[in-house]
Amino acid sequence: MRIGIPRALLYYNYYPLWHRFFEELGHQVVVSPATSKAVLDSGVMSCVDDACLPVKLFHGHVVSLTGKVDAIFIPRLVSISPGEFICPKFIGLPEMIKSSIKGLPHLIVLNCNAHRNLEDAYRGYIELGKTVGAKHFRATRALQKAAASQQAYDSLLKEGKTPIDILNDEKGIEDGENKGIIGLIGHPYLLYDEFISMGLISKLRARGYSVLVPENIPQLQIETVCKELPKKLFWSYGKKLLGSGLTMLRDRKVDGIIFLSSFGCGIDAFIVELLQRYNQRLYRIPSTLITVDEHSGQAGFNTRLEAFIDMIEWRNSREGYISTHGTGVSGH
Repeated sequence: MRIGIPRALLYYNYYPLWHRFFEELGHQVVVSPATSKAVLDSGVMSCVDDACLPVKLFHGHVVSLTGKVDAIFIPRLVSISPGEFICPKFIGLPEMIKSSIKGLPHLIVLNCNAHRNLEDAYRGYIELGKTVGAKHFRATRALQKAAASQQAYDSLLKEGKTPIDILNDEKGIEDGENKGIIGLIGHPYLLYDEFISMGLISKLRARGYSVLVPENIPQLQIETVCKELPKKLFWSYGKKLLGSGLTMLRDRKVDGIIFLSSFGCGIDAFIVELLQRYNQRLYRIPSTLITVDEHSGQAGFNTRLEAFIDMIEWRNSREGYISTHGTGVSGH
């Protein structure tokens, strides 16, 4: 069976796991093409107006697979960590797709809920295997091999690579001029979709900067930083963004930090605000917020990015310089 996987949402986190799992069960995996204007437009046309950009984009990738595969894989991720949840839109994703897109092939839905314990999440994959014709033992063995592929992928991320480098089989950070490190804080479906992020990572590298992304920060460091907060964060990806951002700021791992957010994202609304407040009070590292939606264009994006890089370079070239403006002048 040809199973389609949309190149959107948490594809950039779990593609090695999903791909290996289905292949071990004897199925062919087909990934939707890279995001383009046509894919985005089809998603906007088929999705409800008040959905966020990443969800609209997911619809577009499902449309691009329709008619080309026997089934489409739709993950319903309720929770990926005990005691925590992720965005509610992920929970209702299969129903949104079914009600919005006509002429769909069979949908294969993963029900993953680790809120009580991780065993429940594993059980979701075993049930997924059964829906595609695999017996319990074979599904269990496929999950073990898939988990090994995911672990290898995560290890490469912790070594400093980005999902773009690994999934696109690119070199990533190249030898040459290195003006510094820019921290990028944003959800994976924004940062690593080169159409939506407008090639942000490539543009920074072209200017001589390395990038540090949330996936490069060990989970233990994220947990340690978040334990110091006055209140527990129940949103897994919100905690990941906040914890990785605070780690970058606290340890001064970066020369500047860019927050990439999609318009209307409720989780980003308070995560970015918290990070900016901590930065202004304690660290004062150059930062900027860039918000994107389906109407964003290259011109405005590039202007914001160039201005931010110029600010960092101006600041670095004048390190230690104290302006005389406002100082007292005395004479006889």
